[in-house]
Amino acid sequence: MASPPSALRRQRLRLYLRILAYGALIGGVFGAFLAPAGTAAYTSALIGAANALLIAGCISGIETFVLREGASMRLLARLPFVAVVALKTLAYGGIIAVLVVGTQFLVRMLPLQDHAAPLERNTNLVIIGFSLAMTAIFVTVLQVAALLGRRTFRDLVLGRYRRPRAERRFFLFVDVVGSTAIAERLGPLQAHRFLAAVFSATAEPVAACRGEIYQYIGDEIVVTWTQAEGVADARPLRCFFLMEESLLQLKDQFRAEFSAEPGLRAALHLGEVIAGEVGEARRAIVFHGDVMNTASRLEQATRELGVRFIASADALQALGPQPEMEFKDLGALALRGRKEPIRASGVALRN
Repeated sequence: MASPPSALRRQRLRLYLRILAYGALIGGVFGAFLAPAGTAAYTSALIGAANALLIAGCISGIETFVLREGASMRLLARLPFVAVVALKTLAYGGIIAVLVVGTQFLVRMLPLQDHAAPLERNTNLVIIGFSLAMTAIFVTVLQVAALLGRRTFRDLVLGRYRRPRAERRFFLFVDVVGSTAIAERLGPLQAHRFLAAVFSATAEPVAACRGEIYQYIGDEIVVTWTQAEGVADARPLRCFFLMEESLLQLKDQFRAEFSAEPGLRAALHLGEVIAGEVGEARRAIVFHGDVMNTASRLEQATRELGVRFIASADALQALGPQPEMEFKDLGALALRGRKEPIRASGVALRN
């Protein structure tokens, strides 16, 4: 029996279907606008939508599935941003030309041909030019969204945080165990590749738990959820254990390439932050508040207490009981930089 699609693939499939829908809409409107003399507007709109579906289906399929994993992704990751956009646009331009010309032959074979006049050469060039321009925009948007994070890019475009606002959020600070010693042994280049491989392996669990990667700080990953997003299925707690499981499945690959097996430790906290846009030359969405400092201090406490995963009492109270997990009360912890101690517990999966 085939295994179900991964969370990342489901996420990509949803994106793919949205692109198809938007593409068909844009193609239909453009087709109706370019309707040749003697052709009904609705017929030209249908042809335009079909054209757009073919083009969007091919190009977005390559973008969202083929180029998002494996050797192709690693190759493109080494190229400058401008080079990636230029190469993709040129390659997709060839695909667009073939599809547009090929569609004309198909149209002549359909029953619509009695009502649709053949497109002139200049019209074909307009269609190809328009499709190429839309594709260049599409590729650029995807590249920028990948750099900023899709949710961050969406929120910046929509101006969701143009005015600062208070939110209750979970913050999960995840640290790669022993990364300093590994970096000293491997050297800076291999250490970078090691951390990049760890971050790549943990992307799937974060996507599965609907988390948002807020920052990579050295060898740390900071994942966040709004309280409403996080309480569903106790996502922040499950995320850490799924991240561990993902790395465990890849331990042989890490051992072969880096002579090291990555381990993780983490801390989770919930509290109020102020979310808002900052910066002029480079806009970003940032979160300010004690909750992030506390989560960071709790993560540091895992080393002192010998616990892999610590969660604050505030976070655990919001998430509710979890029968498949064990909680060890650590009491009130005095954290550096905080006047008041904070109650927390060690979290582990039941055997």
